[in-house]
Amino acid sequence: MEQLTFSDLALLQHIDETTVVEKFGTVINSSFFDAANLLGTLKQKGYVEIIPQFPGPSRVVLTEKGKGILTLAKEKGAQEIEKLDEVIISLIANGFKDPKALTEKLNMRSSDVAFHLQRLVMQDYASYVFKSGRVELNVTDAGFKLAGYPPLATEEERKKESEDIEAIIEEHHPPAASGGNAPDAPVKLNRETKIKAKLEYYLKDAVKYAFILLALLLAVVAAVAYYLLFMH
Repeated sequence: MEQLTFSDLALLQHIDETTVVEKFGTVINSSFFDAANLLGTLKQKGYVEIIPQFPGPSRVVLTEKGKGILTLAKEKGAQEIEKLDEVIISLIANGFKDPKALTEKLNMRSSDVAFHLQRLVMQDYASYVFKSGRVELNVTDAGFKLAGYPPLATEEERKKESEDIEAIIEEHHPPAASGGNAPDAPVKLNRETKIKAKLEYYLKDAVKYAFILLALLLAVVAAVAYYLLFMH
């Protein structure tokens, strides 16, 4: 039997007592044909039953198996974040937004990945949207922090950065002293000088971010090694 995927899990959470086949596409931002195909997959796996109501719309009903999956997902979603969750959120942040591609990258069972993703979504580290019958994962602000990425600069920080760059420029090219009461002539800097000044500014924090990236890489390697050694 095919394994549970995160797409299956996400679909099951969009099904309630009012769900009908004919309108399910609008619920998941997909075409009627994409939605019908996805519901057919859920039915094949035993998670839902489709009940025709001629001439009315066909109802979609969760089976006991489907309800059990949702109960289990809720329980696992409430568990504490693990190192593997941090690895997963880091991979999403680095472009693995398709659950299938993410599963292949991790070389894990799709059901295990599905429950880890459910945990990240429930605890607001990740989110997802349906697009044309496919799930696309995204990282929230909390997720970026969990992955170890520095927060985005505030307006005040950007202003200070600009002032620091200007100070470096003036340090290397102080304005010429003017005689009398005539105002100082503006200093014109060539492109190379500006680039050099900016490089000096950004290189001040290069070591700090290098350590952050190294720590993140080590965490990823450790988590994958742990999984390969003890989880297989």
